[in-house]
Amino acid sequence: MDALTLELLNGLSLFSTLAVVALGLGIVFGLMGVINLAHGEFVMIGAYVSYVVHANGFSHWLSVPLAAAVLFALGAFIELTLIRRIHRQPEVTILATFGLSICLRQAVELIFTKDFRGVPNPVPGATRAFGVLFPTYRYLLIAIAVVVVVTTLLAFTRSRFGLTVRAIVADRDLAEASGVRTGIANFCAFGIGAATAGIAGALVAPLGAIEPQAGLTYLPGAFLVVIVGGFNRLWGVIVGALVVAATQTGVIHFYDAVWAQIASLGLAVLVLQFRRLAVEGAPA
Repeated sequence: MDALTLELLNGLSLFSTLAVVALGLGIVFGLMGVINLAHGEFVMIGAYVSYVVHANGFSHWLSVPLAAAVLFALGAFIELTLIRRIHRQPEVTILATFGLSICLRQAVELIFTKDFRGVPNPVPGATRAFGVLFPTYRYLLIAIAVVVVVTTLLAFTRSRFGLTVRAIVADRDLAEASGVRTGIANFCAFGIGAATAGIAGALVAPLGAIEPQAGLTYLPGAFLVVIVGGFNRLWGVIVGALVVAATQTGVIHFYDAVWAQIASLGLAVLVLQFRRLAVEGAPA
């Protein structure tokens, strides 16, 4: 029973991390139709913000809102100068964000070098709950992730801005014809998507090494979550993160991490195939 409880807690921790990392990707794709291949680099930059805050003697918790602010500004700037001109051209946005990801990695490498950096665990030790010991920081990570995801979902479903976003997702041309300022919505959405990635980066910084290539490890998992959960449904990020986390945790328990990644990829392929068959079988 204790082993099962520990696996459930590990799965919940993985779910919370995947949900926060994938949230921004889901926002940007759901609203703008932009496949942002630089999303992993946004997470990586958020981790470096955490490192800089720690290196200057400040509390790790300061880095979470600071990373959100820095990444919102960066995301908004990128949307204004690059994405806005090409977001209606999917192939071009893929190439542009791929190039952007390379530029961001190189820029970080020039500033911080290739050396691995680290942030100490701000809440070391473990807490006994449900009969097992589990890292205290991971409990906090789960709680903060829930707050971030729920707050973001409420902002997009219960506010005037959320109403504008849903109108754009439903029919962009009609929304523009009705006087909706889609440019401002895109600006805010890309900034918010980048900000949530920054929060994710700051939160996971104490859990592993920080280096310029770190973003490459976050992007595949985020894409799997969005694919499984659905491209145009923001709440689907939660469903996708839950399914992917459950799959990976279960496979790791019986096999290893390599097979867990293979199983997640296979799941994404099955979901895409099922959706294709559903579309083909739908009445005209």
